[in-house]
Amino acid sequence: MFEGERSLKSWVIESIPSSLNQVVDPKLLSTIGREHVKVKNCALSILQVGLECSAELPNERLHMKEVVTKLKKIKVKLSRDMQRVR
Repeated sequence: MFEGERSLKSWVIESIPSSLNQVVDPKLLSTIGREHVKVKNCALSILQVGLECSAELPNERLHMKEVVTKLKKIKVKLSRDMQRVR
């Protein structure tokens, strides 16, 4: 699967957003209806942060303070979105 220049990172980049269920455990995406869209968007945001953390050059990677800030914003957004759905 990861032959030649292909890596886990490149596979994730190629798989999102169209094939998110191949990257994320299906149990995490097992919600239905509008909740499914909210959870999917959350998972995509988290994967994006992970990709930003794994940039090839160290000076292109996020600082941990930025990572924490982004993850907290994702959590707050998901919480708000899920309350609106219910």
